[in-house]
Amino acid sequence: MPNPRTPRPETHGFETIHIRLSFIEQGALRLEAYGEYGPLLIPILAQGDEFDTKEQDGKQHVAERDLEVEAEARTFLAHAYPVVPTEQPHIFKVSSEDIYAFTKDILPEIEYQYTIKADPGVLDRLTIRRLSIRPDIGVSSSRQGWFDFSIAWHCEANDVDTKDILTAIKSGQPFVRTADGSFIEYENIEDVERIAQFLERAESHDDGSFSSHLFDAPEMKMLIDRMQEARMASTDAAFAALLNEAEVGRPVEPVKLPDSLDAILRPYQKDGVAWMAFLHKYGFGGILADDMGLGKTLQVLAYIAATRKNGEKPDLVICPKTLTLTWMDEARKYVPWLKTLVIEGTADIRTQALATTSDYDLVITTYPAVQRDIQGYLDHKGFRLCIIDEAQFIKNSSTATAKAVKAVPAELHLALTGTPLENGVHELWSIYDYLMPGFLGDSKSFRVRYERPIKDKRDMQTLERLRTRIKPFMLRRTKAALLHDLPPKVEQVSHAVLTAEQLVVYGRTLDEVRAQVLRTVAEKGFEQSRIEILSALMKLRRICDHPHLVDPRLPDTEEVSGKMELALELIRQAKEGGHKVLLFSQFTSMLDLIRKALDLHGIGHATIEGKTKDREGQVRQFTKNPDTTVFLLSLRAGGTGLTLVEADTVILFDPWWNPMVESQAMDRAHRIGQKKTVNVYKLVTQGTVEEKVMELQERKRQLFDALVQETEADLQGLTWEEVKGLFE
Repeated sequence: MPNPRTPRPETHGFETIHIRLSFIEQGALRLEAYGEYGPLLIPILAQGDEFDTKEQDGKQHVAERDLEVEAEARTFLAHAYPVVPTEQPHIFKVSSEDIYAFTKDILPEIEYQYTIKADPGVLDRLTIRRLSIRPDIGVSSSRQGWFDFSIAWHCEANDVDTKDILTAIKSGQPFVRTADGSFIEYENIEDVERIAQFLERAESHDDGSFSSHLFDAPEMKMLIDRMQEARMASTDAAFAALLNEAEVGRPVEPVKLPDSLDAILRPYQKDGVAWMAFLHKYGFGGILADDMGLGKTLQVLAYIAATRKNGEKPDLVICPKTLTLTWMDEARKYVPWLKTLVIEGTADIRTQALATTSDYDLVITTYPAVQRDIQGYLDHKGFRLCIIDEAQFIKNSSTATAKAVKAVPAELHLALTGTPLENGVHELWSIYDYLMPGFLGDSKSFRVRYERPIKDKRDMQTLERLRTRIKPFMLRRTKAALLHDLPPKVEQVSHAVLTAEQLVVYGRTLDEVRAQVLRTVAEKGFEQSRIEILSALMKLRRICDHPHLVDPRLPDTEEVSGKMELALELIRQAKEGGHKVLLFSQFTSMLDLIRKALDLHGIGHATIEGKTKDREGQVRQFTKNPDTTVFLLSLRAGGTGLTLVEADTVILFDPWWNPMVESQAMDRAHRIGQKKTVNVYKLVTQGTVEEKVMELQERKRQLFDALVQETEADLQGLTWEEVKGLFE
C-alpha cells in the first residue's frame, strides 16, 4: 500500500525562460538563464534529479524538461554579441565596456522573448535616454596670453564627468554614462563634439580645470552662444571685456586718429583701424582681407600713426618689390611726419640701412631682401609691428621666404591680402603660423582637422568650423557692400574664332601633346607628370593667343590670330570713345606682338613687365598723357599694387586658372576714385582648351582649396579625369 505521507507528484511542463540580471565585480553584468516549470526554476541544461523535482506545500513537483527549448535559449544567448558564455551552461557575462551595446541591441530582444528578473537598481542602470547635455563654463582668471577655466556638464538632474565626454568623443561613442551608471545619448552631438575638440586643444590640469591661449577665447564664446543649453557661469572683468571687444571687433576705448587722417578716412576704414587696435591690445595677429581697392595700405598707416609713441621700436612692412614705391608714396602723402626708410639696393647698402632702423618710425623692405638678410634681422633688436603685404607670398610654409619672414623678431603681426581663403585653406595655415603660431595647430593636425575634410570631402561643416575660429582675426569687407558710390563693373566673355592658320597649328599640336601626355602618365603616373601636363597646356594656350608664339615661321600680325584681331578692335573702339584701356596677358611675348601692332596703328601705350625698370614713369605716362590709350601689363608685374582709375576698360587677353587673379587685375581700375562704369572683356577662343579652362574655373570658384594656379605644384587641385578633359 502507498505511504499516505508521500506527496502526490505533480508534473509541470515548460512555461518560459527567466533571465536574471545582476552586476558583479568591475562593473560587468551577469546573466543567469533558468527554465520555468511551474514553481521550479531550473538552470538551463542542468542535469540531475535535484534540479528536476521539488517538494513544496505538501506536494511533489516534477519538471517535464524541454531540453530542446533550453538549448535554443543557450544558443541564442551564446551568440548574442556582446554576451559571452561561461563554462556553466546557464551563466553568461557582459563586460563593462560592452554594456551599452548590450542595452541598446540585445536587451530589447531578451525582453521580447523571455522574462527578466533583475536585482534592485539594475534596470535603472540599463537605461538609455536621448537628451541634451549642457556645459557650464567658469573662467577663474585671465593673464598675459592665457585664461584659466573649468567646465561642468549636466543632463537634467545628472552630472557627467568631463573625462567621460572627452573619452566618448575621441573613441566615437555616441553616449556617456551619468554618475548613477545610466546611459545618455546626446541629442546635441555636434555641439558637444565642438566643445570637446576645443577642450582637446586646451591644457588640462590635475584638478580638472583647463588653460587655453587667449586667442581661443572668442571661439569658446561663439561655441557657447551657438549651443543653447550652454552658459558662461562666471568670468572675471578683464575676460568679459575681451569677449565683448572680440564680438564688436574694436576696443572699448576709441582710437584717437591724427586730425588730418580723421578727416579723410571713411567710416569703414576707421573701423579697420579700431579692429587692429583690438588685436594688438591683446597681442593677437590678424588678416586685413578687404577687397582690393578699399585702402588697406591707408588703414595700416593710420593705425601706425595713431598708436606710435616716442622711443618705440620701428614698424616694419614686408612687401613685393613692386609695392615698395606704393608704400613710400602713401606714407609721404598721408603720414609725412613719420620717418620712413626703404631698405633696398646692394647687400652692403641694405646692411648699412638695417643698422640705422632705430632712427626711423617705419621701415619698408621686400620679401627677397628679408630672405637674403635674415641673419641681420635675427641680430636686430626687433620691431614693434611687422606687416606683410600680399601675404600669399608666404602661403607655402616650406619656402625659404616664409621661414625668413616668420623668423623676423616683432612684438605684433599683421597680414594684408585681398584673397584670404580663395587660394586654399592650406595657405591660410601658413599665414596664421606667422601671425599667431599654434592658433591653427601644427601643419599635420591642420591637415587632418581641416584641410583633408574640406579638400577631399567638400565638408561644409568643417569649413564652417574653420570660419568660426578665424572670424575675429580676419576682417574682410567688399566693395559691393561698402562703396555704394562706386560705379558698377560689367564683365563679359568675348569669343574669338581661330583663323585658318591657327586652326591647323592648334589641331596638329593638340594631337601631339595629347598623345605625349597620355604616354607620360602611363609611364610615370599622374602625380609625377604634372610638369609635362602644364607644359602641354601652356603650349595650347599660346596658340590660342597667337600661333607665332609657338611657330615663329608664321607672321606675327593680327590677321593670323582671331583673338588679337578682336583685342585690337576693342582698343580702337575705346580710343575713338575717349577711353583708356588696361590689357593683361600672362605671356610677355604676346605683349610684344600687341605693342608692335599698336605702334603700327599709331596708338599710344605704356608697359609694365617684370623687366620694367621705371614703373613710376610708365604709370605717369599712362595716367597723365591723354595720347597714351593702352597700358600693357603682365600678370606678375602689373596684377597687384597699382591704382589706375584713369582706365575704364579692362581686357583680359588670356583666361587664368585662378579667378581671384582675374579679380586682382580688374581691380586695378575698379577701386576708390573710379568715376565711370568699368567694362571688362574676357577674351576666350572658341572650341579650344580656353573654353574648358573657363568651365573648370567656374566649377572651382567656390571651392577654397581647389583653385588651380599657374604653377606645377598647384595643378594638384585637378584630378586626372579633369586634366584629360582639357585635351579633348
